Amino acid sequence: MTKDAGIEPDKIMQEVLTAWRLLFTNNHAEEIKRLNGLEERVFGLEVEHSLICLNEILRTEFHTRPDWTLDLGNIVLNEQTAELDNDSRLVIRVVNFSKNHHFSLDELRMRHRSAMLTFDVIISPLGGPLGWIKKAVYECNECGYRSEIRQRLAREREAPKMCFSCIELFADKNKGALPPFPPRDIKLMVEDCYYEDIEYLNLRQISIDDDGNLMNLGDEKYIGVINDEYVGELTTGSIHRINAQVAVDHLPNRDFIKDTRRIILLNIHSIEESPFNVSNASEMNIELEEQED
Repeated sequence: MTKDAGIEPDKIMQEVLTAWRLLFTNNHAEEIKRLNGLEERVFGLEVEHSLICLNEILRTEFHTRPDWTLDLGNIVLNEQTAELDNDSRLVIRVVNFSKNHHFSLDELRMRHRSAMLTFDVIISPLGGPLGWIKKAVYECNECGYRSEIRQRLAREREAPKMCFSCIELFADKNKGALPPFPPRDIKLMVEDCYYEDIEYLNLRQISIDDDGNLMNLGDEKYIGVINDEYVGELTTGSIHRINAQVAVDHLPNRDFIKDTRRIILLNIHSIEESPFNVSNASEMNIELEEQED
């Protein structure tokens, strides 16, 4: 990767890209090769949290701006798969976070937003799989210039307010003058947008002792969202350890657009097997409320 949206990577970006390349080469080269030829469209590549912590650059950047750091890592990862002529897309899934990341859902507050934390939970899927426009592609009907805008989940779709390419072309032909009216003849290229599969989950904290006895079942229910290869794979009552970034979302039943109240949403980054010797609530006769679609 030499450019990002036409801009040369700065020093810290180059260091992060290099650190990811070394991590994949030294720890996952054979695993990446084994994926070649498989038919699945998306694979999750599990990366140990301890490996990230061993690299000073990755440790700092991952814990201060995880989304940005993971985006760069995914670029490097898919560059390596492309070199193997593999059409599958790989996604980094960091697992086995250190103990200081472990937390209880019932203790979550707004002050924890943006933190990447680990929870042991009972999962209940909500409403089934759906999709969203993660990156919208627009095209100017006048000059044909295309632009991409990254979107935010469950927010109003963002679009260009005007075509700056048309403005530049007009200025070049008119000695730097601006067009009399802002060029706004821009359309959404529906088929060219980047879509992502997602699914919402209901989550409750759980704790089980070594003998399989329920020690604690959380009172609070939180909403989590999964993407890509996890979608459609989880069943009601399954018990997992999840690693999620704490985010905020609108109230589901808000009755006016500019409502300032918010709820906590867990953007689930990775899912691990149950840390207990029980993998489903049915093994313990725990009854979960049926969820409405």
